[in-house]
Amino acid sequence: MPEFRRFEWNSVEYSGAFESLLRCSSERTVLVPHLQQQLDQLPESSVAADWGAGTGDLTSLLAESCATTYAIEPSEPMQHILQENVPGVQLIEGDVTTACPPSPTDYALLAHVLYHLPDEEWSRIVNRLLTYLSPSGKLVIVMKGRESGCNAMLEYFSAPRFDIIQQLTPSIEGMPGFQLEVQHLPATITTDNFADTEAIARFMMSDRNACEFTIPPQEPEFLQYVKANFWNPDRNCGGWDYDLAVMTIQRR
Repeated sequence: MPEFRRFEWNSVEYSGAFESLLRCSSERTVLVPHLQQQLDQLPESSVAADWGAGTGDLTSLLAESCATTYAIEPSEPMQHILQENVPGVQLIEGDVTTACPPSPTDYALLAHVLYHLPDEEWSRIVNRLLTYLSPSGKLVIVMKGRESGCNAMLEYFSAPRFDIIQQLTPSIEGMPGFQLEVQHLPATITTDNFADTEAIARFMMSDRNACEFTIPPQEPEFLQYVKANFWNPDRNCGGWDYDLAVMTIQRR
């Protein structure tokens, strides 16, 4: 039986599935107003950083509100789309473990990036990004919540769920001089064809490294799971509900 076919994070397939996700998810309708409310409180001279800018849909939001916006995106396929979508952004070489913005940031965004790093490294990465904040700066971390359809799929196939709240809250609350605010925003993925449904589910499965699955997933079983849980052939539609965990860390 063939093993599950993964999308590698720096592949054209992964970028295409990410585009499908953005098109089919309601996430931006709840996340953008939340972020905009925070950005509206910043001075026009503010400096922003998008740590893992992807194709730039949220980077553009930062660029419209801040005088300078740095973008950190290690994937070359996504870099090309990013620079077309947000031509004025300053692309910084490296990733969340190596990139060094040239000036302190007043608003830093880390949206859906930690999936690509071992869970035990999250606290260290967050600590690193906090060192680049200005004295009044804030870091906003966005990930899917624990009780989501895609997390249930990971657990079904023997991989751990992503749980940013459990993983990060203790270490952040123990940081002197910082305060944490957590909010949950409801979102839905809605598809009108099976190809998008499968691609988005495969994208989500690929966020866990192969070694994190106790039992290697098989391709036919994955396809059957998607058909049974995420696709309705009678209505010719698919998708699932999930929530966003939004963590805002700022200096006291």
